[in-house]
Amino acid sequence: MYFLGAVLLLAGAIWMTVNAARKDGALAAIFCFICGFYTLYYGIKNFAENKVPLILFVAGLVLSPGVPPRHGGPERRRHGLIAASGGGLPGTPQPAVG
Repeated sequence: MYFLGAVLLLAGAIWMTVNAARKDGALAAIFCFICGFYTLYYGIKNFAENKVPLILFVAGLVLSPGVPPRHGGPERRRHGLIAASGGGLPGTPQPAVG
């Protein structure tokens, strides 16, 4: 659900950005794309032209709560350089085995 919400949010933001650029100019479009609060304000202020993009944007906000879901436990976090070096940071002494 998170990724569906993120796609809806992005689609609504881009759609409203294009509408803002057409109607109010570049500055409104930049604010609309960068600042989510302004996107909500612009969508409500110009509701007649932005019904569908505003609904997409709000649905995306509801479906994606802000943090992607984590799959797996602590063992999944051991990857990359730390796992390749045997669990320690590069340059740190490793415990003797055996």
